[in-house]
Order: sequence, then structure tokens, then C-alpha cells
Amino acid sequence: MQIKDNSKIEIIVNERASILEPFNVQIKTRHPETKFEIALETKDDDNKEFKSKAVFKSDKTGLINLETNGPISGDYESIDNLGMIWSMSYAGKKNRMFNKQSSKPIKFELKLQDLDGHILASKSFERYFFSEKIIKKDFKHDFLGTGFYPENEKELPGVIILGGSDASVHESAAALLASKGYFVLALAYFGKEGLPKGIQNIPLEYVDNAFVFLENQPNVNKEKLAIIGHSRGAELALLYASKFPKLKAVIASAPSSIIFSGIDNFQPTSNPAWTYKGVPFPYYPIKSGFKDTFTIFKHLILRKPYSNIEGMKNNLNDNEKIKLYSIPVQEIKSPIMVLAGTDDHVQPVEIFIERMKLDLKNHEYRKTNKFIIHQGAGHFSAFPSNLPNLPQTTEEGNALLTFSFGGTKKVNASVAVQSWQEVITFLGDHLLKD
Repeated sequence: MQIKDNSKIEIIVNERASILEPFNVQIKTRHPETKFEIALETKDDDNKEFKSKAVFKSDKTGLINLETNGPISGDYESIDNLGMIWSMSYAGKKNRMFNKQSSKPIKFELKLQDLDGHILASKSFERYFFSEKIIKKDFKHDFLGTGFYPENEKELPGVIILGGSDASVHESAAALLASKGYFVLALAYFGKEGLPKGIQNIPLEYVDNAFVFLENQPNVNKEKLAIIGHSRGAELALLYASKFPKLKAVIASAPSSIIFSGIDNFQPTSNPAWTYKGVPFPYYPIKSGFKDTFTIFKHLILRKPYSNIEGMKNNLNDNEKIKLYSIPVQEIKSPIMVLAGTDDHVQPVEIFIERMKLDLKNHEYRKTNKFIIHQGAGHFSAFPSNLPNLPQTTEEGNALLTFSFGGTKKVNASVAVQSWQEVITFLGDHLLKD
């Protein structure tokens, strides 16, 4: 049904708010008990367009309230005032990763339409990662990164965040964390100008250069330092912590427990990923066979999302090798928190967690170590690769194949909120308390 009179329709939404704030939308339609379609649009850092839509019915006064009105149909179900955001999908033919590493605000446009697709009203708004009270600075010394810290505050704990094999530099996560009273450095370690092209022969000393820089900042308490890493960045974070006993907390998100080879353009190489004092770390040899190649072709032909998790599990069937190439987490001189999802299609969580727990059974901080396993969550579900109240990533498609990362949008969205609180609590316990 086409709505002819749209002159009095009013969309009420906070035009500028933190991504941590509730997403409250009210639409005064002046048309009681009438069905409308609400559409939401945004773009990520790569200028890819993402959309969601749902049909709502106005109440007896003509009001639609996303907090109290559940959708009749659409991209999400049940009353969830953030469902319009987390359910957003790439506007093209295949699912794509929502890439939001920069700290720039994310801009949205909300449209109210009748069921024939006619736009009746629209409203633009943005949600930010840090306020004007947070200082942002780019650093290029003997490391490359972007720092965030509260203005005019002293004795700040220092935190470094490391991304994974996509060369991510998690500025948005660093900015968000800085608002809780930290000097946070989003560190690049490959894939940027002046750095190695891939994860190959990365010195642990490179990470230490960044920590030495933090220690020398007049507003940083050098006795309160922590590191957070995701995926391959978690591997690097754990290795660094095992060799440099200056940290008070370590957070590993979607980690492995094993040292793997270097990679270039997402492909394994014969070079080591990491070095220490000029000596490469030996790595677990992963072999690809006919079965792996056949599985890829089968997914190509059937057009099904591809997951290499079974191939990884098959490769990790030698307990002696696993022990030989394990990250020496038992040498870490601080509490450790591990965040992982049971539906991770990149890392075989159960194998890695079992190994870590075994190695940490006599750890100095075994009573304060935390292994937080999120049921049904995928590889990109927890902080810092996933932040609260953003569009969710479960797959990445290209012209030939779609790669599955695991989880569902609803579960991953919930874990983003949970893991943010878990990180804040863990860091607060070990960095903010005397």
C-alpha cells in the first residue's frame, strides 16, 4: 500500500552517539497500525555498502519504536533495537567481511519506506569510537602505529593491540579502549609501508620497540603494561610475553597454541614467522595434500562456503610435534586471558585450548588465568577483531569461493558485547587496581 501523506512523518534518532550507546529509534508515522519497511545503509572502510531491512507495524498512535516493536519480517527476528545494525549484509551478491579498522565514525542512513518501496522519510546519523577527550596520534619511529589516550590524564596503563593475518591495525578497538583510561597503541607489524610484506621473520624486538616507546611517555605508568592480539597477532602476543617479562596482562583472542610458518598473501611460506635475537622460531609443518585440494574444488563446484578447519585438525594429529612447536605460554610472567569461539572455522579451538591448559597447569598465575569459550561464536566474534554494535562478519566471498569464518551474525554480535566487558574487567583487575 502506498502512503500518500508523508509530510508529518518524523524519524527520531541520536544523530551522533558512541557505538556503545543504545540504538534508540522512534518513528512517528501518523498512520496507526500500518506496515512499513525500515532500511538501514552504511559503508565500511573499503567503501563496500552494507544494508539491512525489516517490516514493522506502527502501533495505535502511529508510532514505531525499535526498542519495543519487534519486526514482523526481515533480516532479524525478535525485539532487538540493535538488530538493524548487526544483521547488515554486503549489498553485492556474496557475503563480505565488514572492515572497520579505522577510528573514523561509522555513518548510517535510515529510511522509512512503504511496502511498495517508496521512500517516505530518511535520517542520517553517525556512531563514533572516541570522543574529543581522546587524543589520537600516528607514530612512526622504529615501529609503526596509531596511539589513543585520554587528554590531561597521567599514570595511564599502556596497552598494545596486534591484528591478524589480514594486516589489520585495530584503530577502532584502540580508540574504544582508550576511553576507559588507557594509552592504547594499535600496532602494525607487516603489510604497511616500510614493513615486511607478509608475516615473515618478524622480530619480537619490533614489538618491544613499541613498548619501550610507551614506557617513555610521560603520561604512561611503565609498571602497568599489557598486550592484546587476535589470531596470528595473538600468536605474536603470547610469544612476546614469553620472552619479555614486563607485562601485567596478556589477552589472546582466537589464538593458536602453536607456532606456525610465515605467510604471504594469506598463503603459508617456508620462512619462519617470528624471530628473537636474530634466531627464527621453528614452526609446525603444515602439509596440504590431495584431499585438501579436492575439498576446495568440491566447494567451488557446489558453491558452498569453504572451511579449512577439518584440514587443520587433520594436520594437527601429532601430539609430539604439537608439544615441540607449542608457544611456551608457561614462561609468561603475567595473567593470561584467552577468548575463543566454538564455531571458529580458522582455528581448531579445542586442540589449542587443551594444549594451553595443559602447559599452564602449574603456571604462577593459574588462579587468575581465564579461558573464556563462547558457544557458537566464530573467528571474528570477540575483541579486538569485533566491536559492540557493528555489522557482523561470518564469511568472505570473492569471484570464485566463499570462505567461512564461523558463527552467526546474532551470536557474534552478542559475543562482541560480552568480550568487550570481559576485556574491560580483566584489564581493570590487573592494570587499574593497586
